[in-house]
Amino acid sequence: MRQFSHFESRTRLVGLVLLGLGLLLMGRLFYLQIEQFFHYQTLADENRVTVRPVPPPRGLIYDRRGRLLVENQPAFALELYPENVDDPSRVLDRLVEVLPEASALRDQMEKRLAESPRFQPAVLLEKLTTEQVSKFAAQQHRFPSIQIRARSQRNYLKGSQTAHVLGYLGSPHRRDFQKFDPDLYPPGSRLGKMGLEREYEEILHGAPGLREVETDAFGRVVREISTEPPEPGRNLILTMDQDLQAAVHEALAPYQEASAVALDPETGGILAMASRPTFNPNEFIGGFTSGTWEKLQQDPDEPLVNRTIRGLYPPASTIKPVLALAGLREEAVDPSTELTCNGTFNTGQDDHTFHCWKTRGHGPMTLDQAVAESCDVYFYKLADRLEIGPIHEALDAFGLGAPTGVDLPGERRGTNPDPEWKRRTQGGLWYPGETIMTSIGQGYMQATPLQLGRLTAALANGGKRVTPHLVHGTQDPVTKEVDYREPEQTPIDLVDEESLQVVRDSMRQVVASDSGTAHSIAGGWIPVAGKTGTAQVVRIDRDREEQLDPEEKARKLRDHALFLAFAPVEDPQIAVAVVVEHGISGGQSAAQVARHIIDSYFEVDS
Repeated sequence: MRQFSHFESRTRLVGLVLLGLGLLLMGRLFYLQIEQFFHYQTLADENRVTVRPVPPPRGLIYDRRGRLLVENQPAFALELYPENVDDPSRVLDRLVEVLPEASALRDQMEKRLAESPRFQPAVLLEKLTTEQVSKFAAQQHRFPSIQIRARSQRNYLKGSQTAHVLGYLGSPHRRDFQKFDPDLYPPGSRLGKMGLEREYEEILHGAPGLREVETDAFGRVVREISTEPPEPGRNLILTMDQDLQAAVHEALAPYQEASAVALDPETGGILAMASRPTFNPNEFIGGFTSGTWEKLQQDPDEPLVNRTIRGLYPPASTIKPVLALAGLREEAVDPSTELTCNGTFNTGQDDHTFHCWKTRGHGPMTLDQAVAESCDVYFYKLADRLEIGPIHEALDAFGLGAPTGVDLPGERRGTNPDPEWKRRTQGGLWYPGETIMTSIGQGYMQATPLQLGRLTAALANGGKRVTPHLVHGTQDPVTKEVDYREPEQTPIDLVDEESLQVVRDSMRQVVASDSGTAHSIAGGWIPVAGKTGTAQVVRIDRDREEQLDPEEKARKLRDHALFLAFAPVEDPQIAVAVVVEHGISGGQSAAQVARHIIDSYFEVDS
């Protein structure tokens, strides 16, 4: 009985222990399956359901005649999901074995992995060829964390011809998100880095959609659960004509460094804009090696610089028509006033001798003759009568020394100097000799080719300062409705019709007269008015002479050649500004470029 009683008590104890364990197990099961049901259901869904961004179709870009300049092309990319990888470096090693051509982009792939959020896909390679897709697909079982994705990429149909105008796309950086909403740019997105792609980024980009998919253990999509479609970007309709753009590049092709811009003088619409040297924006698609980027950055000819808005040059004699208008307005001269040029001019206070480009002088000159033959001494004497105030006011009224407001990023303002500017920037006094230098567009004066193009447009359109622009309107990609931009014009107060006619007639003689400085481009069925300029060398905005090779120094020390023109003279439809760096003479190289542009415009438009 004692043994039985002992056994019975031990049995009860074991039973109680088993009952307790059972109750504990049941409680735990209740907690996990009832209390925590939604929590673990969410975790399970996250293992098999993922939400992936759907990139929006980027807006297209058309020229003024509705011809496509930029399109979106289908392309393939490799995406890696970092949360599925323990050792990304080993994965990249195996990937390079399968695609040896990707070895040059190994550093770039590691950088993209490092910058990508852990639970977002990192784009390793873009612009995969059909052969590369096939090679990887055959080995994809070795890469459960990498997927082939169909993507859209830009194709710039005119390549280098429109590079500085359209720009290119690149991977976003942190500094980009100071301006743009980071939520609109999931990993692998691209945004504009220069040109119109940058300026109109928010309009072109659109908004991404969302795609909820179910995946297996290898990250492969089993089924699509739901989709929120993206909002496509709007299209851009430009004022630019692609045929004229090609003609401008053809005209500039003989020159190493040059720029040109053509405008509609009434609206300010940019018909063509070109800068040399240039680059091919299609090479930026999918990225390139750091060596390629450094080569572009360190090229002394600066192919990435849009010289039409970034290049700063002394405008030289191209501003003489504006000085003539100032002289007529202030009654310092009239159309019949004769000032004699004997080749030199001395200022009273500075006791400095200034020379005319024609060593022996031009003799007695009236205003129209002085503009046509670009007599420096005439304008020295005119500036001496005017002094700097009216000169500065006139140049300011035509927009020199201020941004034009063009719809491109990075425009520079140039310099329209006066005593206040010198005191503020250099802390010095203004001397009479500096007024003389300003009168022929030298000294402290600096202007961009686009500023000179706007000046030309104002002379052509009767004295209205326009705002240059490239985008004529934005188009809804679905409805095709276009919101057009209204042209902006500001009347120039100091211009009266009679004085302007005198100056325009003198600009006609620059080309038509046998003694005109651009008589070499006379002839043809389109009458042209213009003004030459030959500027002492300033290497865009900084001196680089110490970097030049000995054989290059002779060319780099040559004067810049400038030419402004509008046509036809009586009913101007196009205004042109050309700068050929180290082109020696405005009446030679720059004038020939302008003539080619004008002739091409009327051939295209006919």
